[in-house]
Amino acid sequence: MDITSRQRIAVVSGAVLYTVNIILSVTLYSLLTIVSLPVANLDIRALLTAVPLISAIINGIILVLLVINLLKGAQYFGIGKSALAIVIYLGYYFAFRPRMDITSLMFAIIALSVLQIIVLYFYAKVQKELFG
Repeated sequence: MDITSRQRIAVVSGAVLYTVNIILSVTLYSLLTIVSLPVANLDIRALLTAVPLISAIINGIILVLLVINLLKGAQYFGIGKSALAIVIYLGYYFAFRPRMDITSLMFAIIALSVLQIIVLYFYAKVQKELFG
């Protein structure tokens, strides 16, 4: 398999993963607006509820940067963001022990984030081979 085919595979699989992650993040945000977290301070609750929406927006930006290859190191931003998402959602789980529907969405996003890290690492290797 030549280098351009591997790059195309990495971009398409990354785009699919990021699109699914955006959908799940918006779904989690919608669910958290209906079922609030057990936090007394309204400002902190609003911030914690908005995290999935902010994550979806950042995922959209990274998706665009990867697909049109606008920023040379976009894959590293994506790896960092995915690692941060894993830490944040595990923190949500251990701090709040949310309902099963919220927990399942969180762990689906965590699994997608792990897959994103793998694909973006592969993409970074392909970019390094391609451009040196």
